[in-house]
Amino acid sequence: MLYIKTLIGIVFQVLLLALFLLLPAPTWYWFDAIFWSGFYFLINVITSFWICAYYPASMEARLESNFKRQPKKDKLATSIIIIAIALALNFITVDVFYLNIFETPAPTAKYLGLAIFVIGYAIIFLTMVQNEFAQSVVNIQDERNQLLVDTGLYSHVRHPMYTGFMFFFAGMALWLGSIFMATIGTIILMLAFIPRILIEEETLSEELDGYAAYLQRVQYRIIPRVY
Repeated sequence: MLYIKTLIGIVFQVLLLALFLLLPAPTWYWFDAIFWSGFYFLINVITSFWICAYYPASMEARLESNFKRQPKKDKLATSIIIIAIALALNFITVDVFYLNIFETPAPTAKYLGLAIFVIGYAIIFLTMVQNEFAQSVVNIQDERNQLLVDTGLYSHVRHPMYTGFMFFFAGMALWLGSIFMATIGTIILMLAFIPRILIEEETLSEELDGYAAYLQRVQYRIIPRVY
């Protein structure tokens, strides 16, 4: 059952991301977007099924939709993130086909973008492996006896999932042909995550044993020595 739920989730996610990319495009046949969607689907299925096999609790947490203890203000923060991602995906397409704010990246730069995307995805994958409590929203999981995770990637940054997403999005945008969204656009998009980050840290500090001390040990949220 877990494999079926995972596959359904992957199909839904990939189709939704592809839709946001293709809707503003002048044609539905945009090779770079179609290739990226297929590539993302493939690596997502392989790695997600591996997590299902060896770290099922992590996948179950990620697929959870009944968040009993999600703070009300995090529901607003979640809405902001969803809207920001949708608009960012739309703007990649708008920039590629209409605005061309910066020059079109060379083929080598596009493949560099694909590599950056893979790095970002790998960080997200490792985060799920290392933290079986990594849900999609802020939610104290008392029923699962949630514990502090402060090893692996979490010993370097507090929110490695967001670190991975930053590389994920920047690499995808560069592969699709938007240097603007791969650079400045990524920074703007990440600003939408700040309310969620602050809410998460406040909630965990109050309700998760050891988290307040963890904030003192690990100084950086997303990028070491930057933020």
